Amino acid sequence: MDEKKLIKRALTDREAFGEIVDLYYKEVFRYIYKRTFDRELSKDLTQETFLRALKYLNSFKGKTLFIFYLLRIATNLINDHFKNEKRLRDIKDKHLNSVSAKRDIRSDSYDYSFMFDYLKKLPEIQQTAITLVYFEDKNIKEAAIIMGKSYAVTRIILHSALSNLKKEIKKDIKNF
Repeated sequence: MDEKKLIKRALTDREAFGEIVDLYYKEVFRYIYKRTFDRELSKDLTQETFLRALKYLNSFKGKTLFIFYLLRIATNLINDHFKNEKRLRDIKDKHLNSVSAKRDIRSDSYDYSFMFDYLKKLPEIQQTAITLVYFEDKNIKEAAIIMGKSYAVTRIILHSALSNLKKEIKKDIKNF
């Protein structure tokens, strides 16, 4: 079914919104998990993402893909969580002790636990840019839409993030 028609139906039909959840749940959860490395927190934030999307569905203008709208809500929820909770060390510890949570993430060539240590040293906006472009395979234009930034600003954020990441890794290599 056409995404726009499904969203229009979801304004009055909760079953149609359930179809939207079914369609995008895995992608939203995966993105949140890659930012938090906490399975239970990711489930909660994913649920909250869809609740907010439902609550504000009538404000979605359809200028972008709906998944971008969802990932933008998720990004805001993640950033709010980290600002309010200040639990970065607890999240890392939970991740390292949670072998079963690793089974939920598609395996690929990235070592997420290794990168997580370095990503958490960067500002949230840089974490978001790297996660979207390198772990979620979004291009810079798509990342810009999700982050609510212009293409040029997103490129600058990504460039700064990669530069800062390189410095952090070099520091550890020198100390090794």
